[in-house]
Formats: sequence, structure tokens, C-alpha cells
Amino acid sequence: MTRPSNRELKVLSHLGEDNVLRADDFKDVGEKTFARMLEKGWIAEAEAGGYRATPRGLRVHMEEMAYGRWKR
Repeated sequence: MTRPSNRELKVLSHLGEDNVLRADDFKDVGEKTFARMLEKGWIAEAEAGGYRATPRGLRVHMEEMAYGRWKR
């Protein structure tokens, strides 16, 4: 599995289980990051042009927080 970039981790952290956000809700995260995350299945499109974290995306985030760069 591919490790998330810092920008992808930022998105996953803010989305959580319930939030729906758009790319323009993030200062330094653009549409390309969201497109890559859609391809990886970490987020899904939601109402009003926003995105929601998928169970897979939440798992990637939790694993990274527990075992990845944030634990070091």
C-alpha cells in the first residue's frame, strides 16, 4: 500500500468519518491531490462537490498515525 503524503494526511485528518469538504477548503491542497486520493479509494465524492473519507482512507490514516511518520 502506498504511504500517504503530508497533504493527503492533512485531508484525511480533517475529513474524519463525518465531514464533507471541498478542495478549496484547504489552502495548500489542490484538485490533483484529491484526484489521486479518489484513484486510491481513500475518499469518495459526496454531495455539493465535496469529498468524504472512505473506510479504506480512514484505515490508511489510522495506520499512518499509529505506525508511520507521526509515531517517530
